[in-house]
Amino acid sequence: MIYTYLVYVILSAIALFFLTKKNRKEWLLKLTLVSFLPIIGWLLPIQWPKRAIENKGTEFSDYIDNLNEDIALNISSFQEIIDREKILDIVPIEDALVISDYAARRKVMINVLKEDPLEHIEVIKTAVLNEDTETSHYAVTAVMEVKRKLSISIFELAEIYNSNKQDFLTSTFYKKAIKAYMNTGFLDDLTLGKYKYLYIEVLDQLILNHVANEQIYKEKFKAELQMQEYSAAEKTCKDYLKKFSTSEEPYICLIELYYTTKSTRKLQETLVRLKNTTIPFSNRGLTIVRYWSEGFEYETRTKLL
Repeated sequence: MIYTYLVYVILSAIALFFLTKKNRKEWLLKLTLVSFLPIIGWLLPIQWPKRAIENKGTEFSDYIDNLNEDIALNISSFQEIIDREKILDIVPIEDALVISDYAARRKVMINVLKEDPLEHIEVIKTAVLNEDTETSHYAVTAVMEVKRKLSISIFELAEIYNSNKQDFLTSTFYKKAIKAYMNTGFLDDLTLGKYKYLYIEVLDQLILNHVANEQIYKEKFKAELQMQEYSAAEKTCKDYLKKFSTSEEPYICLIELYYTTKSTRKLQETLVRLKNTTIPFSNRGLTIVRYWSEGFEYETRTKLL
């Protein structure tokens, strides 16, 4: 099913690329519609030729711009509703797992099993150790079901990914599936290590394909740091800095790396470089700079005394 959908999206992207005459904005808009509304998306008025649209003389590009703004507003409003629903839904689940009524705990876990356990995986993981054995059993069942589905997704995506590592959509879906699987928890060190390295490989491939954003670099650095691949983590930070030279984040990653490896000299050099840049600091960045600056100043004063 996933394979069929991915093939549909890829073919649609190629077709729209030529139909829109390589207009990136129009191409992204139409691809979004046909991706989220398979088949139906092709029948919407937005897909019709320019001459078929009656909009009182408005140019097609203006029509696209207006429609794009409307869609953006609708998506934003819809996302706010979803976020509110998640907050209102998750809090009762957490509360229900600590109240004395075992029946309520079990009912909550059954409802989670009926919905999408992956959305509540963090709460479910805490429920595995619940004192009520039946609630714990439901939680274990939910975790196992999530793992089963993710395992199937990873297996199917791996075949597509290995046949074409340059495909952005496949690499992105594959990365998300691996990350979700690791976040399910209860993995032995050997299995977790295996998926960590696989995760790093996919992130590296995204960087090689020149589609990486800051988050990709940060995720890769964090994974390498956790696996104690310090040389690789340092290289990732330096590549990150070259790519996003006006961001404070690669400097902060280097500071974290050198703190972890107890490389005091390199940490101090990085801090000086960061302070000498013209990068506007965020509150977090400013706090980090002040903290380490005060630390080194104190150390210097102590040595002088």
